[in-house]
Amino acid sequence: MSTLELRKKWIESIARVDEKFLRMVDALYNSYSLEKEEKMELFEDLPIEIQNILLKSRKSIDEGNYFLHEDIIRESKQKYNI
Repeated sequence: MSTLELRKKWIESIARVDEKFLRMVDALYNSYSLEKEEKMELFEDLPIEIQNILLKSRKSIDEGNYFLHEDIIRESKQKYNI
């Protein structure tokens, strides 16, 4: 389900849920928002060099330039006959 479909689903569903459910969703949203802000504060406290390395790493991952741990282990076992 796409983000757009999820948004539409919840916009339509919000009128049908009870108060308890609304309060749970509100608490989850508040927790998620706070967690995001805290992560950003931690990131901003890092030295600029580390921030740049992390941003470059994120970009590489987003572009698909990474190796899975399982693949590296499998290749190592094959290479060294383990």
